[in-house]
Amino acid sequence: MTLTLEAARATLDEALRIARESDKRISVVIVDDRGLEVCAARMDGANWFTLGVARAKAQTAATFKRPSDSLAKLQGDYPELFLHIDDQLAFRATTLPGGVPLGDPVVGGIGVSGAHPEEDLRIATAAAAFHS
Repeated sequence: MTLTLEAARATLDEALRIARESDKRISVVIVDDRGLEVCAARMDGANWFTLGVARAKAQTAATFKRPSDSLAKLQGDYPELFLHIDDQLAFRATTLPGGVPLGDPVVGGIGVSGAHPEEDLRIATAAAAFHS
């Protein structure tokens, strides 16, 4: 199973809809199972750096096949291991909340950034559920 552009855009649009309803200004990135960007958007009023943060969250979720914030324990318990893993990636992995894998089996990831981290996670999780 692969992530289609149509499914990725529908998931992105759902995240933007949820953000608008919550009066949040965010960036959303959808990546495939290899962490390559399929589509992205930065809402009017979202900070300039949120697109890059959202991308890292999505890539982390897709590559590790788990939510980005679930890696915080690994990083805390084994910081040197996390550095070695990070050195082997084409991107910098993150433990920030807001990155969620898409599908079962995983076909990609969604990353949301721009609100409070817990809100980023709520929006990403809801949009990922919409994808399924």
